[in-house]
Amino acid sequence: METTDARNRLLAALVLSASVVAGAQDQAGIQRTIFITATNPAGVYVGDLRPSDVTVFEGGTAREVRHVEPSTLRLKICLGIDEGLPPDPVFRRAVGRFAQQMQDSGDLALYLLGQGNSKLLDYTRDSARVSAALTGLPLRGQGDGNLVESLFELAKSQRAIEGRRALVVLATETQQRSTVTAGGVLDELRTGGSVLYAVTVAGPAGPTEIPTPDMTHLINPEEIERDRTLNEGTRQSGGLRLTVLSLEGFPAALDRVRNELLNQYAVTYVVPSGTRSDGRVRVTTARRGIVLRAPTHVSPLR
Repeated sequence: METTDARNRLLAALVLSASVVAGAQDQAGIQRTIFITATNPAGVYVGDLRPSDVTVFEGGTAREVRHVEPSTLRLKICLGIDEGLPPDPVFRRAVGRFAQQMQDSGDLALYLLGQGNSKLLDYTRDSARVSAALTGLPLRGQGDGNLVESLFELAKSQRAIEGRRALVVLATETQQRSTVTAGGVLDELRTGGSVLYAVTVAGPAGPTEIPTPDMTHLINPEEIERDRTLNEGTRQSGGLRLTVLSLEGFPAALDRVRNELLNQYAVTYVVPSGTRSDGRVRVTTARRGIVLRAPTHVSPLR
């Protein structure tokens, strides 16, 4: 009988290999592992999902589901904070509490996102170090960052990390220029297998540059790319986009993200050897009253 540690090592290998190369292979074909959540209509997480409850379609064809079990694989959480946010004490405490509540289940890295990414802390399970690193955040929002480019670099950096990868971004909804399209970020999420969670505060949370006529051609397209990155990136990876009305809404939003991460199922299925797939995935259940959240894309098989 496999021990929990042995199963976790196997899942880590499957997640990494399915993202970087074709996937772990046996006589039946290529094994892939994705992570999903299951809730009832009231939003309560379901704890007894079984393989017979789940059907996975990849490339439009139902695939053999091998395992459906609550994930115990340790998380690698890359948390990026938009430098446009003015991190007041409520915000800092919310992030510190999130780190403390996740330390038994995951390692957390902390980045400041703006004109390039500034790593404040590498992956650690020590929530005290996360709280200390939060002092490196600017006391006032800086604005005029480049969130799409920052997310592209973070998603790319998670590719080679073993484990269950999550990218959590906390940002404003202010206009920003961008030199990277949403497509680049979506490709990196699909290839690396990271799940994107985005919490954004509606309206300006810091100083913003007033648009002028000569800036219109720069701002409007990039704003579309930014929204597409957050909307499609969370949806295709199986994550969430949450909007709060003020900084005081971040504690509840981070609680929601934490509950999602702590209640994921690892679903392992098989794609026959030699199969070509565009990576489109659909996960359904025959159980009544169950709502699934799952990725819609994985890395293609050529």
